[in-house]
Amino acid sequence: MTDQKAFSNIGKYEILEKIGEGGFGIVYRGRDPMLEREVAIKVLKSDVATSPDFVERFRREARLAASLRHPNIATVIEVDEREGHYYLVMDYFPGGPLSALLKDGEPLPLVQAVDLLKPLADALDHAHAKGVIHRDVKPSNAILDEDGHPVLTDFGLVKSLAEEGDTTTGVVFGTAEYMSPEQVLGKDPGPATDIYALGVIAFQMLTGQVPFTGTTPFEVQDGHVNQSPPDPGSLNPSLPEEIKGALEQALSKNPEERFNSAGEFILELQQITNHVVQQQVQKMRQQASAFVDELEFDKAENLFLRMRTIQPSPGLEEEIKECVRRKKLWNELQELQAQNSIIEKQITDLSNNEAWIPELEQSLEMFPDKQDGRKTNVWDVLFFVVLILCAMATVALNEYHITEATYYIAMFILVIVPYGIIYFQEEWISTLLLIITIAIPFITIDAIQDLHSKWASWPYANDWMPVVPLGILFPLVLSRFWRKLRRLFSSINS
Repeated sequence: MTDQKAFSNIGKYEILEKIGEGGFGIVYRGRDPMLEREVAIKVLKSDVATSPDFVERFRREARLAASLRHPNIATVIEVDEREGHYYLVMDYFPGGPLSALLKDGEPLPLVQAVDLLKPLADALDHAHAKGVIHRDVKPSNAILDEDGHPVLTDFGLVKSLAEEGDTTTGVVFGTAEYMSPEQVLGKDPGPATDIYALGVIAFQMLTGQVPFTGTTPFEVQDGHVNQSPPDPGSLNPSLPEEIKGALEQALSKNPEERFNSAGEFILELQQITNHVVQQQVQKMRQQASAFVDELEFDKAENLFLRMRTIQPSPGLEEEIKECVRRKKLWNELQELQAQNSIIEKQITDLSNNEAWIPELEQSLEMFPDKQDGRKTNVWDVLFFVVLILCAMATVALNEYHITEATYYIAMFILVIVPYGIIYFQEEWISTLLLIITIAIPFITIDAIQDLHSKWASWPYANDWMPVVPLGILFPLVLSRFWRKLRRLFSSINS
């Protein structure tokens, strides 16, 4: 058996460290001093290559594997022999084996599992199109690159070793947990063999365990041939029901009943995943919208960001921007409210300590327009509404339309009184206006008619009646004009 301590280099390559060991050989991280790059070097164990024909088959299959150019297939750089040690030099990937991500009893999320399976399926379909069967697809033969994408290794090597085993010992080559039924029975493998192994990996990712286990390899192999895989939903209740059918087809005992290609298998998983993801995203969007309505912007933003990792979309980006914008405004408002509370407390403390400050506050209350611009705007609108109502009531009274005049006067009171109750802070004024409001229904048309008849008996009534409401409104107009004029002078002086 080759041992790392036996040599510090092989061929032109420097041996840096041992990074793995399997049934066929030991894998080292090495360095090419000429090109100054790191490589992976797999040195075959000496007891594996015993047949005189092995070297030629090994080199032939290695050349075939080297012809596979695909981003998810490790490129074979060189195949050679030094001092009885046969070795392959391949691209080095720092992410470690895929098997490191798979822990017993810990299934991967559905989306992550499908994302990891897709590159493996692409690699297998490419190899099958070139007439190459892997025969030993398993997590330890998939290495993660710097972006976390799996890259399949050991193409061709297994076939050479399998042929060597068939001619010498009759041993069935492969890893028991990932072997297809036809491999166990010693039949010729085909593309369906690799698809079966990919289905085992998918089952392991989604449930946290391989479909068939046992205390010995023979028990595991018997499961592949004679037993049905367990229900994946019983091992991972969060899986959708449709996953069971896809896995059962990939793990069919009959190769002809499996998917036609690895890509077809993954496409089925993707369709199931997309349906599940859409439902999940829709539910998360509803929750995020509810958080926004409740002003819980941190929770809403976290949900939106999770949605981005699951299913990114331009519309989602706009929702995230709007959530962040509202969150910023809400934080600014809270800061202003906090500052306002501090200022109010400071004013209260000053008012308690300085006797003249309350008098100043009372003087400021005499000019409500300066305190609240919204009241000024409302008062201006009400002023013109009251002016129109009074004019219409005057015309109706002059033409003896008593009913219409009563309506206009009632509308005048109903418009001005509620605002006056809110506007004036003096309690007695609010109370008086409230009494007037309650008394309006008791002012009947007959009372207005009686008042008009008495007024009409005065000789100059028809001449003066239009002047009376105008005479009432004139001081109001003059007061408003004087207030605006005084405000103008104040702004000029300031």
